[in-house]
Amino acid sequence: MTVVAETLRMATLQRLGASAPLVQLAMGECLHEVFRTVCLGPAFLAYHGARAPDGPPWVPLWDRGSRVTGLRAHPDGLEFVEFSVEDPRAFERIALTEQGFWVTRFDVLYENDVPESVLHEAARRVGFRYLDQHLAAREEAEERLSTFSDHRLWLQGLVADIDRQASEA
Repeated sequence: MTVVAETLRMATLQRLGASAPLVQLAMGECLHEVFRTVCLGPAFLAYHGARAPDGPPWVPLWDRGSRVTGLRAHPDGLEFVEFSVEDPRAFERIALTEQGFWVTRFDVLYENDVPESVLHEAARRVGFRYLDQHLAAREEAEERLSTFSDHRLWLQGLVADIDRQASEA
């Protein structure tokens, strides 16, 4: 994928319709301490020699370890993507809406045992409207999420459902 020039990064995020909180996080403004470990920019690797997968232009949001998270235009709106700089062919679509994207971030926070009251405060700060649905679905499915692949399939299904709901709203 072609990386949008660093000088055009913020303007492109805004043009794509990224929310103000998402843009702020991508710029490195920590809206809540829980985001510091899961979604805080600025992106570094994408602008300093990391190879990216082939495909349409995309805007890096941030990187964690060897994983880069970004956003690009999609025929139906947005597409949140992630890949490892160690294997850029392992490109992954993670959501088609910002609300679906937040499911993935809040699931990581849940996995890190962040208290529910803190999750609610963080969700309010970024405008994540589906936290209660995520928490209820997570509690209902907990016993079935014993392996990485089980959890991944469950999360993909929940993200797709919330993407659909958010698109219809």
